[in-house]
Amino acid sequence: MMKKLMICCLLAFHFTAQAQTTLKGKVTDEQTGLGVGFVSVSLLSLPDSGLVKGQISDSAGLFTFSDVKSGRYTLLLAAMGYRKLYRPVNGSANLGNIPLSPDASLLDGVTVTGERAAMQMQGDKLVVNISGNKLFNASTNAFDILKKLPNLEVGADGAILMAGRVAPGVFIDGKPSPMSPEELQNYLASLSPSMISSIEVISNPSGRYDGEHKGIIDIRLKRDQTLGWQGTATLSLQQNQYTLNENNLAVTYKTKKLAYTARLGYTTGNTVRHYDALQHQANTNIMTTNTRWLTGNNNPSIQLGADYNIHKDHKLELLLRTYQVRRDLALLNTLDITDASGEKPVSFTNSDNYSSPRQDNYAANLNYSGRLGKTQLDVLGSLVKIMNRQDEDIRNRDAFTGNLKDHWKTILKNDILIRALQADLTRNAGKGKLSAGAKFALSATENDLRYDTLNTAGEFVLDNGRTNSFRYDEYITAGYAAYEGSISKFGYTASLRVENTHSVANSYTEKQVTKRNYLAWLPSLSLTYAFHTNEQLNLSFSRRVTRPNFAQLNPFRMYISPLNYFIGNPFLQPSTTTQLSLTYSLRSLSVALRAGRESDPMTRYPEYDSVTNILQYLGTNLPYNDFAGIEVSFPVTVSKWWRMNHNIRGGYKKEQTPYHGVTYAIPITDYSVSGSQVFTLPAAVTLDVSYFYKSRSGSGLYIHRPLSSVDIGLQKTWLKGKLNSKLNVYDIFDDYRVKYIFREKQILNNELQHWFGNRRVVAALTFNFGSSTHKTKQSSRSDEENRAM
Repeated sequence: MMKKLMICCLLAFHFTAQAQTTLKGKVTDEQTGLGVGFVSVSLLSLPDSGLVKGQISDSAGLFTFSDVKSGRYTLLLAAMGYRKLYRPVNGSANLGNIPLSPDASLLDGVTVTGERAAMQMQGDKLVVNISGNKLFNASTNAFDILKKLPNLEVGADGAILMAGRVAPGVFIDGKPSPMSPEELQNYLASLSPSMISSIEVISNPSGRYDGEHKGIIDIRLKRDQTLGWQGTATLSLQQNQYTLNENNLAVTYKTKKLAYTARLGYTTGNTVRHYDALQHQANTNIMTTNTRWLTGNNNPSIQLGADYNIHKDHKLELLLRTYQVRRDLALLNTLDITDASGEKPVSFTNSDNYSSPRQDNYAANLNYSGRLGKTQLDVLGSLVKIMNRQDEDIRNRDAFTGNLKDHWKTILKNDILIRALQADLTRNAGKGKLSAGAKFALSATENDLRYDTLNTAGEFVLDNGRTNSFRYDEYITAGYAAYEGSISKFGYTASLRVENTHSVANSYTEKQVTKRNYLAWLPSLSLTYAFHTNEQLNLSFSRRVTRPNFAQLNPFRMYISPLNYFIGNPFLQPSTTTQLSLTYSLRSLSVALRAGRESDPMTRYPEYDSVTNILQYLGTNLPYNDFAGIEVSFPVTVSKWWRMNHNIRGGYKKEQTPYHGVTYAIPITDYSVSGSQVFTLPAAVTLDVSYFYKSRSGSGLYIHRPLSSVDIGLQKTWLKGKLNSKLNVYDIFDDYRVKYIFREKQILNNELQHWFGNRRVVAALTFNFGSSTHKTKQSSRSDEENRAM
């Protein structure tokens, strides 16, 4: 059946075929003859000047348009600091060098001539040029870069938020990157700005992407066309209340047919984190909880890849990777209870939790990209295995007498297996482009947690109240179809994605099986009107689905202190988000308005037992959550030695929160301001001052206190650019603390705070080395990136 379906699809695409060719060329500077990077290149049809295709040239000025039908066309090229150029396409597939003339009229403005645009809107996505961009010179890694991008927020714990509310999916070179949260953070920390060509931020994904992605960050790695071998070594040392050392080595070897890559990483050292809570109990006593996390790291990573050009139209990619986590964890907790005055002690408990968590990540990706006649076929296959093991020793003692109150031992075994296969077909159809695809994903998560408690006889016995065994299987079948094209100055993309989810949640402990089978229809539409080459207005609509994950479903206790823990809910329903976005952009200025509703959003709510003083956080679905926001971004080049970037975001939400017989619907507004000031000092030293502030915000039940931080970085290159040194001080004033306060104090008078050790000094060295046997025409890329700044 599947073979017949594939044959029918190929035949359907075949009958839409028309004579097509590939156009390519290189944009150069008329005066120097060097390539001009990141030029807006538009292919316009004649005689109506309708937009057929558009792209941004790479850092060497190279561009390629594939699948161009026979016809009359002209090229429109535009770059800041240069005059616009209309160039007729004379039928030749190779357009050669296309020189641009500098625009002298811009010399008196704040934009330096010849410099690339730091950020540009392309339809419904923001494209940010990274490599060679001085706004990011002093950034240590990808996290530092993401913190400076509009609409993104990076927490001190490494969590990434888009629009203040969405956890985006991270893609690498247009492909999903299925990694555990620990592995993804390690990977992003290993990427220096020189390794990244650009980052695309998609705030309203189309039906081409999985429905779970309400936002996407696509990191495009720099592809050096130099034949031979090249390498980059990076050493990074962090110091605060802890010392953490991160070392990375990346080596590539490229021939005309094959390209090999190897990445090695090793992280060692310690981190520190604090958790504090204050709670007024029902009997008027005051309970203060202080927890200190001490984590020792010994984490190696290996990534091996090979790209094989079978033919000019067929390519295979193989990627193998492993990430090993070896940690020693100590959670030192104090639980202090006093009377209502806060002066008379009632009890004082010390809780020590020692463990050695281990995580083994293994993954294999096999990708094929090829052209079958006039049809582009891309097939992505991935296999991921994640194994978590942890033994804990938990002891609670009376701090006054030293007597042992409780003693637990735990053994955790958690295994995750993810298998996915995706195929995408694309070809020109009519005056536009038709694409369709399908994806099959299977994931299985099995969790076995055993608690043993020391009894009065001095023996460890099974604790049935805390022991848990749970398995979750999820099968997703998805398909989509999309069409994009243009009419005069209007560009449009319409898509429809359909996802069927079948899941089985099996709680062996509770002897309970929960099965679900549901279908989600996910339409999307994007309309773009181009006033000029560098000015556009985009309207986009999308619907996305969020499924509950394993941690949200598993009904077992995850302790954060002796009397506080989380419990999952196996009956959680998926949520659906509908969003409408309107974005206006003029060169690097971008203004975006967003509004939407999330139905059945998942959250956790606190439930306090006044008898035992236990505070547990339970999972539930809320009726709905309305949201809206505005984002403004404007990078400015004041002079050759002073650049700045500013991002402003305002947010609104109103969620229906039923709690203890009352439905809370509190309108919540907040705003955030972030930016950086980048100065080029004498001796080619770059100084970067970055800041972030987020106002008071919250949810239906909790108030979130404001957040702020200020970072300073210095950067300088040595040895003709081969050695790059950086010194950064993060959160200089140690202000970044996440604090929550419960709104209804008559129900629960509780507040809690997290400190992640964000203030630290980081020194990093990056050394580029290699030996080239031959260089292609793109080999001038690095020189041109240096020249552009």
